[in-house]
Amino acid sequence: MVISCCAVGCANRQGKANISFYRIPFDGERRQRWVAAISRKNWQPSKYSRICSEHFLQGQKSDDPLSPDYVPSVFVHTKSPEKRRALGSLGKYQVREAMKKKKRQELSKREAARALNLSAEMNALGEAEDKIVEEASISEPSVKCDAMCQTDLTSDYTELLEFECHGFLDNLLPGDLILADRGFRIQEQVGLYCARETPAFTRGEKTAGRC
Repeated sequence: MVISCCAVGCANRQGKANISFYRIPFDGERRQRWVAAISRKNWQPSKYSRICSEHFLQGQKSDDPLSPDYVPSVFVHTKSPEKRRALGSLGKYQVREAMKKKKRQELSKREAARALNLSAEMNALGEAEDKIVEEASISEPSVKCDAMCQTDLTSDYTELLEFECHGFLDNLLPGDLILADRGFRIQEQVGLYCARETPAFTRGEKTAGRC
């Protein structure tokens, strides 16, 4: 079946260059407006009825209810005042659409700039955090070293270490006497060898002891 335009006085058929064909809408309100615009007496469109793109101001139908091409308006029976009104409506619609497009573009640019600034802030924050971590990792060993080196060694403890390191404890036998300077306390160490600490001379007191 060859598709042809249902408009009065239009001989366009399928296959003609740069011509599109549109089905009559099934939606009740819009369908009635299309039938009224086509203006054929005692006619109701069938499922095969089509109208060509030459009956729309911009050469194609629009699904935007605000567009003049929501309903076909270019026909041989259209009077000049109606044509002028249709063209005026088209001009206003195009201006509104251009303004909407411009606003969308401006909004898109602002969002892109905001995203770029946010990305730059996040990068700067990440670099700052990396620097803090790096500085902390560099300073940490020195802090540990300082903590390890802050041990105070008293003179008594130093003498006790020397006493043990020279092997004096290995030579002790049960009953041996130990003479030590006053304040030099090694009772715990010599007790393991059955020896006893003997304090140094103090005011003529006896300074030796036996296990």
